[in-house]
Order: sequence, then structure tokens, then C-alpha cells
Amino acid sequence: MTPTIRLGRLFGIEVGFNWSLIVIFVLVAWTLASSVLPAAAPGQPMLAYWLTGLVGAVIFFACLLVHEFAHAIAARRRGMRVGGITLWLFGGVSQLEGEPPSAGAEALIIGVGPLASLVMAGMAYAVALAGAITGAPVLFTQLVGWLAFLNLVLAVFNLVPAFPLDGGRLLGAFLWWRTGNRQRGVRDAVWVGRIVALLMIGLGLVELFVGSIVSGIWIAFIGWFLLSAAGAELTAMEVRAALKSIPVSAAMTSPVATVPEWIKVEDFLTSVAPHHRFTTYPLHALSGEVTGVVRLRDLLRASAADRATMTLRDLATPIAEMPRAHPDESLGQMIERIGGALDRRVLIFADGKLVGIVSPSDIARILTLRQAFAPRPPRAVA
Repeated sequence: MTPTIRLGRLFGIEVGFNWSLIVIFVLVAWTLASSVLPAAAPGQPMLAYWLTGLVGAVIFFACLLVHEFAHAIAARRRGMRVGGITLWLFGGVSQLEGEPPSAGAEALIIGVGPLASLVMAGMAYAVALAGAITGAPVLFTQLVGWLAFLNLVLAVFNLVPAFPLDGGRLLGAFLWWRTGNRQRGVRDAVWVGRIVALLMIGLGLVELFVGSIVSGIWIAFIGWFLLSAAGAELTAMEVRAALKSIPVSAAMTSPVATVPEWIKVEDFLTSVAPHHRFTTYPLHALSGEVTGVVRLRDLLRASAADRATMTLRDLATPIAEMPRAHPDESLGQMIERIGGALDRRVLIFADGKLVGIVSPSDIARILTLRQAFAPRPPRAVA
């Protein structure tokens, strides 16, 4: 998942969040300020409830980060690279590059996340208990106690055996260990996840019929999300398997047309773009060095006044922020490593030179050709 807003780098790992996280932030702060804290500590100023609720939401997000960093650090110690961490509606996603070396390694990488949440729940509960014994402010003890509860819920929810939750991936690792085949293990775990998702949808509908409208909608929505995620996980695995033996060079568009970064946007749109079929253009400086990439849609969004004064460099994505690959790398490995960043295009470098670009349409073309020429099973004859 590509973050909507990037927060920066921590321990060398890029951290960001998706816009859907705002929903959880508001929900946590509102629940604390409007119901939990007033019921536990009546008579406090409303401003105190809201400030405490906002602090609680921020701390809870910090707990989500600890959960994801547990995954990331364990993956690093097993030789895997971490592309970044994105927080979103249902927690967080650690973008791990490559496949774990063994089923045991995958189980360890996945398992440390819920374990970290359980440890934080225990620590928060101990702090809340100590605060109550020593007479700490009631708002403080109630906030910490509620954070202990949230971390416990986070750990338990993540252990549900359905993708993309940790429980689904743990089940996949277990089945991988039992069968000796990672793809088969993931496929079987996906089917189990689908059954769990359908059960949750059914439970949500039952809740709706008995009058628990809010909880019913949430349970059904989560079940629908898990059902969709299971299908996406299975499709992604099949795509990676199909492309595992195909090099990036077979899909990339080459040669690459680069344009000077100093051209005015208006001049480019009227004099250069009409003569090309591309939607993405790498830029070069006077030295010939590739400095960034500009998207046609970004140029078209600029106002008429900006088009007349701004250069392509002003609207470009810096080269350092663009995903890269080598022509000899496997397409399957590249997709697993880059993930959603593929939509921004992938620059293909060889010996320090830009030799091609890969876009989602290039991947779709390769998949279509592979399916067209794949051997078909023999037809039965009566």
C-alpha cells in the first residue's frame, strides 16, 4: 500500500499513513472524549476529556508503529529488505521485499507483531495499576488502562486466520512448513481466510437483524474486506508465480525518451507531448544526468498561469524517490519488492544508465501473452 502522506524515515525505514487512518484517529479520540473518560472520571472539564482523547489517539498510533517495526526489524535480521511502513484503517502494513528464507523465518517475522502488541498491553496495564495504587490522576490511569485494552484487541484481532492479518500469514507459514510448498501453503490459508470472512459477514447480518446496527455493520464490513483481501492475495501470488521466470527486460519499454528539465510546461504540452505516446517522461539536466520523472497528468492539472512560468523540473518527482530495477531481475521479484509503487512507473538502470521503464500496462501485456501461449489441458472426448 502506497502512503497518502509520508512522515519521514525512522531507523532507515520510510513511514507514512493512508488517509483512511484519519477515520480511526477520529474514532479513538471521540470514543475516549465522549464516553470512556466521562464515565470513568466524571466531573472533569470537557476540554480535559478531548485533550486526553487526542493524546490517547496519538499514543495508539505509536503503538501501531511499534507493532509494524517489530515485523520490520525481524525481517531485516532474516536478510530481507523493508520498503516502508504504512499505517491505515486496519492497523499497518510493512512492505517487505523478497520472500522469507523458510517457513520458520516467516512465522517469526509475522509472530513478533502480535507479541509486541501483547507486551505493550501488559506494560500499559501495569502502569495503569501502579497509577491507581499511587493515586495518579484518574484521567491518566483510565487512558493508560484503555490503551492496554486497545493493544490487547489489536493483538487478538491480528491473530484471526485471514489475509492480510497476521493470523492468516501465520497459518500460511504453518501450512508451508507442513507441505513444503509456500505457494500451496498460502493458497490453502487463503481459502481458510475466505471461510472466516464469510462467517464474519454472516455474523454481521445476524447482528443487524437483532438490532445491533453499528456492530453489525462493522463486523460485516470487516468480513467483506477480509474476503476481498483474500482474493487479492491469491491473485498477487499467482501473478508473482507466473512472472517469476520472466526478466524485467522482457517487459520494459525501451529505448527511453528523456526531455530537458528546463523546458516550460506550456512549451512541452504544445510542442513535445503531441509527438509521443508516453504518459511518463524522465528528465535530464544539462550534464545528461537523469534528475527526475514527470507525469503528463500532473502537467495537465497545473493552471494556465503555472504552465507559462513553471518548468518540468518544478512538477517532477525526484529521481531518488522513483522505484528502480535491473533488466536481469525477475518480474515477479520486482513486483513483490515494489508493490503499489509500480503505478508510479519503475525505472530500469543498467551500469548506471537508464535503459527502460516498466508500467502496469507493460505487466498486463506480459501476463496476457503468457496466458495466450500457455499450454492448455487436453479436451475430453466422449
